Amino acid sequence: MRWRKKIHKGKQETGVVEGAFSGWKVILNVDQTKEAGFRRLLQSGGAKVFSGHSASLFKEATHLFADFSKLKPDDSRVDVAEAAAQGVNCLKPEYIADYLIQDPPPPMESYSLPEAESCLQNNSDVGIGSSQKRKALGEMSRVKRSRIH
Repeated sequence: MRWRKKIHKGKQETGVVEGAFSGWKVILNVDQTKEAGFRRLLQSGGAKVFSGHSASLFKEATHLFADFSKLKPDDSRVDVAEAAAQGVNCLKPEYIADYLIQDPPPPMESYSLPEAESCLQNNSDVGIGSSQKRKALGEMSRVKRSRIH
């Protein structure tokens, strides 16, 4: 309901309709039975969802949602550590629903994939691309460092 009101208000004020996921460029690596549902939800909220999950997409992607526990042994798996190293927010799919429901949205750090966390800590002070990606990477690693100290 919150998002419907926000979208309606934006449309009235500026004529521009921005969905809950506007600006998101998403890679999905989830169970095929759930992928179509996630894709529809994200696209209806304004996200661009890439087909496939090759490493060449990491430079464009803002978010990666993966759940390896539900994949079959022969399903391909994205290289989460490499995606995180390139500044992609690598998260559990539960973040999508919680982002929609919770106000304010929950911190992404709480949903980080374990495969991304060591990479974030190792690369937190290294410049690895655009300032926007460094900023996103720095925000995610800051919380991890505070837990250590």
